[in-house]
Amino acid sequence: MKSFIERQLFQPALVLPMVDLMQMMVSTDFNLSQVGLIVATRSARAALQRSRKLLCAAHGECVH
Repeated sequence: MKSFIERQLFQPALVLPMVDLMQMMVSTDFNLSQVGLIVATRSARAALQRSRKLLCAAHGECVH
């Protein structure tokens, strides 16, 4: 089990989001409401970008 955990900790897909979250928490003085707002804003922005890409792919032109 210990070796499994050690292998998983070196996966960038796992480590980089954890580091990003820690950086956000430190920059907001561990204010969880601000961290939640930042995460929600980033998620909404990513969802909007993905939906725009889908619209561009479906219609053959980009909507700005």
